Amino acid sequence: MPKIAIVAALEREVSGLIRHWKRIEREHQGRNFTFFEQDETVIVCGGIGMEAARRAAEGIIALYHPALLQSVGFAGALPASLSVGDIFSPAVVIDARDASRTDIEGGKGMLITFQTVASPSKK
Repeated sequence: MPKIAIVAALEREVSGLIRHWKRIEREHQGRNFTFFEQDETVIVCGGIGMEAARRAAEGIIALYHPALLQSVGFAGALPASLSVGDIFSPAVVIDARDASRTDIEGGKGMLITFQTVASPSKK
């Protein structure tokens, strides 16, 4: 069974990684998911938004029982010091709906989550 599970919103966010991976269709709680498997890693693309990410995370955990779960994807309005392909691990994640915060040990910077793609004025 895979030890590392990755959740992304869209397949294009991980397309370079999964190009030659095994594609598996599985169902969890009445929803169909496409999983991509390679060695000890599995990826699922759950769709845009918090609820889609939650459902995909619940599915990958229930079906694969990973030791580690990562959420990955594109991010907008990041500092100019970052380049395409850089990994950003925030020290705090803030939910834009209610300003609730989640601190993450070892990270740097801040990530703000939105329910939709944020407009320039919201950023």
